[in-house]
Amino acid sequence: MIALNNIYVRVHDDTKRTLLNHISVTMNRGEITLLLGCTGSGKTTLLQTIAGLKQPDSGDITLAGEPMWHDGKVPKSVLFQMGLVFQFPEQQLFARNIKRELLYSLRPYRLSEVEQEQRIEATLAHWDPHRGDDTERRFHLDRSPFALSGGEKRRLGLALGYVTQPDWLLLDEPSAGLEAQSIKLLLDSLHEHRVEGGGAVIATHDLDTFLPHADRVLLLREGRLEADMTPLELYQHPEILVQAGIGLPPSMRLAAQLREAGIPISSQAMTPEEMAESILRSGMELKMKDASLNAESGHDTVAMTQETCTRTSGTVNSKADGRGSAVSAVTDSLLNGNERTVPSSSSFSSSSRLKSIMDPRLKWILYMLLVTAAMLQHHWGGLTLTLIPVAGALAILPRQMLIGCIKLMKSLVLFFVLSTALSGSTLTTGESGIQLGFSLTQAEGTLLNLYRLFIVTLASLWFSLTTPYGRMVEGLNWVLAYGRKIKLPVASFALAVSLVFRFIPMIWSEWQRFSLIVRARGKAALKPNTVRVRHLGPMVIPLIMALFQRAEDMTIAMEMRKVRENGALGARSSLLSWSRRDTWISILGLLVFVVLVSLRHW
Repeated sequence: MIALNNIYVRVHDDTKRTLLNHISVTMNRGEITLLLGCTGSGKTTLLQTIAGLKQPDSGDITLAGEPMWHDGKVPKSVLFQMGLVFQFPEQQLFARNIKRELLYSLRPYRLSEVEQEQRIEATLAHWDPHRGDDTERRFHLDRSPFALSGGEKRRLGLALGYVTQPDWLLLDEPSAGLEAQSIKLLLDSLHEHRVEGGGAVIATHDLDTFLPHADRVLLLREGRLEADMTPLELYQHPEILVQAGIGLPPSMRLAAQLREAGIPISSQAMTPEEMAESILRSGMELKMKDASLNAESGHDTVAMTQETCTRTSGTVNSKADGRGSAVSAVTDSLLNGNERTVPSSSSFSSSSRLKSIMDPRLKWILYMLLVTAAMLQHHWGGLTLTLIPVAGALAILPRQMLIGCIKLMKSLVLFFVLSTALSGSTLTTGESGIQLGFSLTQAEGTLLNLYRLFIVTLASLWFSLTTPYGRMVEGLNWVLAYGRKIKLPVASFALAVSLVFRFIPMIWSEWQRFSLIVRARGKAALKPNTVRVRHLGPMVIPLIMALFQRAEDMTIAMEMRKVRENGALGARSSLLSWSRRDTWISILGLLVFVVLVSLRHW
């Protein structure tokens, strides 16, 4: 049993947006629980919180009566019971063949080779049933996972979550991108897992697939738990889905339309088979009712048939003239009586304050002045003075963003230290043999250049994090506007430079996402946003592939928007507003630049 008591989770940046708002709920083994809600309602956050990947800001989580978190970490004994499958499980693939993927998921459990082979064979037998000999299998153990189709990769991702045989299955949109056969295998796995006493929590928008097989439904809205009910209760009160902004699934819409047409459908008919049986039963009841009316009347059979048809047609037409399906009536009443609350602009003011504190043209000017000053420095003192304004700019970042920058810089500093050590190492050969040495002069020269690069990297990171991509392009186009007069490709250059800066925060966000995936697969009892060195390979390979995919998608999007033919794209400098404060800041920046340049030999 998993018990959540008053769980509260928020975003740790300047928005401080609430993700989970004091949720209290208990989930039992032997049950399939659905998490329903609109996009952004908190379903994925709740799954990651249950899995031990996100520590709540307040509240308690217990597993079988024992607290899940201890000193900022989740014990391995708890992690071994959780099997989280992310929304895009195919993006976690990294190994050279399918067998290595399966073995990586099993490695934290320290099983014997026999046990590993048994689990792998059982998993393949279910998710890739025999269609002949072994050569016809999709998931041949020696086959590269990258040679699979998109749907096959997604099915393999689900299999990787099942091979560990967890007590709790936590699935995020598991049916997305799956064909009918894979969905059937997924449902069979869920039923088997429930029979064996395991629990399952599924975040989904696919109600028609999972609702007939669920035991319980939790409805989330803007981070709050709005409803906790059975699927049958949800079928009997479909207006709850409309009120939550989810809308009715096709099965519920069809049932409402049939009832409107005079065909009574049982509220317990949740599957296509049950609905078909209910329709046949209703048809038989209508025929029996008509037959009894015919027996009681003394009219001619043909005349009665015509009258019945006329009466039935008139009834249907009157219903059609009265219009307004049951769904429309429910929707109208809910929209008129239960208007959704729109957050005020003040709630977003803190998130936009940092990005709008300076004109992007001013940011470009200050950035170029600072980088130029750093590149002109020749000694440690001048570089350290150049670092001071950069450190001051970073200090005003939101706490969570600043923590992320510090973690990123730790890896960069480690790289600089190793580079310095290698550059200062010397290897000489002579009569006495090979001699190893270390040159302080060479090491100091390398470290000075790396120190300069470190300052430029910090400035670039601050600029990319505090400037939206669109305003970055507008500002750079204005800065380089004079180049158009001499026929320079300013627009192309501005776009290229802006894309480079655009990818800096994207890399960080993808790093955080894949670190969650690696921690979930590796069952590492670590603090959040922490990754072990041995997990870097399984994280970096999918990360690089995801970035390549992002770049390809962006290239296609730019081709569709005719970027090369549209030279005015991103050149809307008329939307920018230069304030008096920007003028004073620019003057101050120029003075600092002059001082730094004058001290370049200090």
